[in-house]
Amino acid sequence: LSVVCALIVFSSALGVVPPFLVRAVFDTAIPDGRNGLLTVLVAGMIGISLVTGALGVIQSYLSTQVGQSVMHDMRTTVYRHLQRLSLAFFTKTRTGEVQSRIANDIGGVDNVLTSTATSVVSTVTTVIATVVAMFLLSWQLAIFALALMPLFVWMTRRVGAQRRKVAAARQESMA
Repeated sequence: LSVVCALIVFSSALGVVPPFLVRAVFDTAIPDGRNGLLTVLVAGMIGISLVTGALGVIQSYLSTQVGQSVMHDMRTTVYRHLQRLSLAFFTKTRTGEVQSRIANDIGGVDNVLTSTATSVVSTVTTVIATVVAMFLLSWQLAIFALALMPLFVWMTRRVGAQRRKVAAARQESMA
């Protein structure tokens, strides 16, 4: 997980470099007619895209590997626990409920580990890196953009509340 987090931070840092390269292209390379510098800057942008893509693949592989390992451990623990339960438990509990807990809940944990957690960390680091880059490029535009953020946070919270209601109803119906 530490390696995945390090890859996320490194990818986020690399992701904010292209705007600075573009600025150098338009402010220095093209006006001064420096074709060699233009070539290096464009190659840098292409290289950054390739490197961040490769890092994304490695990150996905590692997070999936961690998620599968945790799921294996959880399933093994749950099955061991189920084997130790009394027969009375199985006569009182619906079979579908036990199967649903094993399949859906552990699958949900896998989803959290392999995609949601890495997505949250990636989003947070990308936002921080982007805000820093915005202020370095133009503090006036950065302030304007950040002033609009409460509106987007409010809309996101509303949509999130609706999604939670739908997810709760779905989980109830699967149980």
